[in-house]
Amino acid sequence: MKFISGTLLLMIMMACQSNKTQSVIQTNEILNTDQSQISYSDCGQGKITLLFVHGWNINKSYWSQQQERFCGDYRVITLDLPGFGNSKNLIGDYSMTSYGKDVSMLIEQLGLRNVVLIGHSMGGRVILETAQANDRVIALVGVDNFKEVSQQMTDELMAEVNGFMDWLKVDFVTNSPAYADQYLIHSETDSSVRRRILHDYSNANKESAISAIEAYLSYEFQEKDQLFKLSIPLYLISSDMSPVDTLGLKSTGLDSKVYEMNQTGHFPMVEQPEIFNEYLSNALTEIMQTIEN
Repeated sequence: MKFISGTLLLMIMMACQSNKTQSVIQTNEILNTDQSQISYSDCGQGKITLLFVHGWNINKSYWSQQQERFCGDYRVITLDLPGFGNSKNLIGDYSMTSYGKDVSMLIEQLGLRNVVLIGHSMGGRVILETAQANDRVIALVGVDNFKEVSQQMTDELMAEVNGFMDWLKVDFVTNSPAYADQYLIHSETDSSVRRRILHDYSNANKESAISAIEAYLSYEFQEKDQLFKLSIPLYLISSDMSPVDTLGLKSTGLDSKVYEMNQTGHFPMVEQPEIFNEYLSNALTEIMQTIEN
């Protein structure tokens, strides 16, 4: 595999049990819009809705352990981004803005209120776009993303981005999981979780994956500007495999908080789900207090 610098790696990484005992019914539905056919799941009820958005090359099933934990206390929605999982992209637009509209349309058509958007990797930029134009969103939770808010796109970095994209296009089926195996998964991660991630990276739709990661990388200049515009809290649950630029995050003026996890890679919700769920629960407790005050 060709060498990938730490800066480029961070950019791409930011792309790629309830205490109640009653049973919770989960439904799987399809929402048709003018630009997408969105597969989503829906369970639970409560004052707050948790809407989970997955990252590059994976799908809504990566949130199953969060559904088990939180459906007893909240309404929980997970969706497949169009072009991934069981959702279809009808217009061929894989931009973060277009994905943001998909999520916003889901919120509007389902009549969701007090929505906390939880976005993993690339999903962070998707929920950032959603929050710009939807006043039903009350907080964002980024999962291993928003790590280098002050990153500048230099000529050298652009050359690395282009080289990475060329490398992916040459043999996506081999190179996509090879990248994930070397850079994104912790060495102590359970072997079955590792195999699952590598399988999904290898079997993702190539057209969707290439288009989405190109759009994600081109969004670099917009991220900080969009964060500046936010007026709602931002929580980060982040792997310590790479640090969060807390000074850059602070410069946005956002009300933000970082929960750092160790012994996990880029997929903490499946690599260390119990710890991840506790951090998310802590964030949700704070968010719930804000809407009750």
